[in-house]
Amino acid sequence: MDKNPIDRTAEEMSKTDIKEAVLDVKKIILATDGSEPSIKGTEFAVALAKLLKADLTAIYVDEQFALLLEEKYEEDLYEGVKHSAAGLQVAQWYGEKNGIEVKTIVKQGSAPKKIISTAKEENADLIVIGTTGRTGLKRIAIGSVAEMVMKASHVPVIVVR
Repeated sequence: MDKNPIDRTAEEMSKTDIKEAVLDVKKIILATDGSEPSIKGTEFAVALAKLLKADLTAIYVDEQFALLLEEKYEEDLYEGVKHSAAGLQVAQWYGEKNGIEVKTIVKQGSAPKKIISTAKEENADLIVIGTTGRTGLKRIAIGSVAEMVMKASHVPVIVVR
């Protein structure tokens, strides 16, 4: 990414402020939970790593302990989403098929916090994450990991749906 970030609005810029666009991504973090949207994110991240010749690290965050503390009725909101570290194996298979080495990491705790802290620890330039695209009450009740990561990340985030 550009070492001199844009620090003005379009109204404050002139043509002389425009520089050559450069995409300098050397390290990508892929957040996976094994769900269908995260597998779509995996395919995208591997293709992007291949195109950019970037390193790829896949992370799965085990939130089971946090989920056990939630009320039983909230479990129904997760219907159709099976969180699993199996997404890491799928990421490695995609990597093998495409000539990309995929480093894998498993952490426990809050998914958004662990994804962001891992991106910092790994000096990542980009985070790729899938989303179910839930709306309404389900999104409000369980929150969107992708949305929380986007809001708190220090690097660009690509959300795949």
